[in-house]
Amino acid sequence: MPLAVYRHLLNHFLVKLATFFERVASPIEAPEKVTFGDVDLLVAEPRDTPFNITTVAKALDAERTLPFPPIYSLAVPYPGLEGSFVQLDLQLCKSTDFEWELFHKSHGDLWNLIGTSIRPFGLTANDTGLYLRIPEIELENRKRAMVFLTAKPDSVLDFLALDRDDWSRPFDTMEVMFAYACSCRFFRAQSYEKRDLKSNDRKRMSQREIFKRFVEEYLPNRSLGAQNEGDASSLTRDDVFEEALRQFDKGEEAETRVQQWRQERDELSRKQAARQWRKEQAMENDAYADAWMQSLSSKP
Repeated sequence: MPLAVYRHLLNHFLVKLATFFERVASPIEAPEKVTFGDVDLLVAEPRDTPFNITTVAKALDAERTLPFPPIYSLAVPYPGLEGSFVQLDLQLCKSTDFEWELFHKSHGDLWNLIGTSIRPFGLTANDTGLYLRIPEIELENRKRAMVFLTAKPDSVLDFLALDRDDWSRPFDTMEVMFAYACSCRFFRAQSYEKRDLKSNDRKRMSQREIFKRFVEEYLPNRSLGAQNEGDASSLTRDDVFEEALRQFDKGEEAETRVQQWRQERDELSRKQAARQWRKEQAMENDAYADAWMQSLSSKP
């Protein structure tokens, strides 16, 4: 749908849904977007409980509803085109998650760009917050290596040295958004060189036009003396690890996680060693028995 229709429907949905939810918002759109396939809205704190999507759908004149909690897809009449519909996707968030979800979904693929910058330093941002990965654990169990740091958007922006005001409004152009991504203090162009891209990044190159444009067009032509762009050349992963633990007061949690991991690995090693010893003993016993039987059979 064209931009004018999208904005008309977006404002209409925001007003309507405000009668059903305490919190209703739309993620900030990516720049230069002129056509839209659907309308995405985040909602939280239903005014009536238990939540009933049927009541909401009726108020929006939805023809059909597909519930896949926490996502609810509604087919809403396309204004002025009888028999045509617009897809409205509602994501019902927990009140505690609403702010982060809105933050993480804003500006289209911007988080894909930032994620590639912060990953080499042991940082991961997903749909629940910002995490720090413990190197000692990560190689064997990535999930257990993740230490939750925060789900407060302003705290994340400050830690990444990204401007809060710039984030809070749409970027005028893709070039402006790309420059903003480069202003992250963990940005280094090397992370985006094709030989250094991870499999997920290479997949994005083939499927996400914005990511591909950033890597293949913006970065090669970016001014070497660009202003307000981060320089991570002097940072190491160990530096960031220690800083993050201090900044978000997670040192004790990380230390406990490491100690538990080491204890479990030691216990596993002991069990493996015991199994190996029993196996070797059994083999020795079998060999002894075979030799004894052979000696008996060889006697006249």
